Amino acid sequence: MAKPSHGWTGRKQAEAEAYGLPYDPDHAALARRLRERLRSGDGFTVVRGTPARTMTTAQAQELAVSMIRPLGDPLPQGEGAERTTGWLVRDERVSQYTDDRRFHEVAYTSKSRGDLHLHNDMAVTPFGAEPAYLALLAHRVARRGGESVLADGAMVHHTLGEEYPRELGLLRTPFAFDRRHVTPAGESPVVWGPAFAEHGGHLRVRCNVRRMRSAYDLLGQPLPPDRRAAIDALEEVLSRSALSITVALEEGDCLVLNDQRILHGRTAYEDHEPLGRRRCLIRVMAAESPTRQRVPDDSSA
Repeated sequence: MAKPSHGWTGRKQAEAEAYGLPYDPDHAALARRLRERLRSGDGFTVVRGTPARTMTTAQAQELAVSMIRPLGDPLPQGEGAERTTGWLVRDERVSQYTDDRRFHEVAYTSKSRGDLHLHNDMAVTPFGAEPAYLALLAHRVARRGGESVLADGAMVHHTLGEEYPRELGLLRTPFAFDRRHVTPAGESPVVWGPAFAEHGGHLRVRCNVRRMRSAYDLLGQPLPPDRRAAIDALEEVLSRSALSITVALEEGDCLVLNDQRILHGRTAYEDHEPLGRRRCLIRVMAAESPTRQRVPDDSSA
């Protein structure tokens, strides 16, 4: 396997503060700059100054999808009447925990206001898709909290290799992931895949420790001790604040990341009282499109 980049740490990003990118209404030109940063750079960026803050929610949804479409093919999210390519991330009084404080496996955590652990969406192949890119456009922000937390999967992989080589070896083999909340009709609520794998010359990450653990409950099988130790090691590394960065989005900012490398989470938040002021982000997932990666062949001229 090709040796992946070690990636970045939270300290490096805090010192650089170079992840901002000015909004460009020419979305094709914007996508070219985004792709360079997402595939060859730090794996994420924040597009600053979009007109979303002056728009209605529906208009902001259209803007988010329009911005990302030149980068990749927008993927449907949700089911039935909720199915959309511009998913609303906002508090709808959903709890990610059951009454006995267990993780609520069937809840949409995007509809809650609690903190979210570091993960990537591709880990559970939501609605049968493997997103390459994830965008979160801030239409409205919370009164307090609700910042995005990011970590570089490449650095997590490197740290595991340095400190937990045996556990990393297991994490390179298939694990079960619980996807009850995003299971396509007629398919299994459990999907399998390695936490770390080589794909197309790049390291590809699947990370959601809570759904890795709950998958074995769903399968009705005990989690083998060696695999439990591997998940524990992954969780321990993810808990290190030095490996993550906290990003406070302003209204009109759009966080765009490589979902196959960058892990994201969220701090808990307190919201505004007026309904129209409450925190609302528009989430767009996009698949890589081969036609968008083609480089013109000058030899044909």
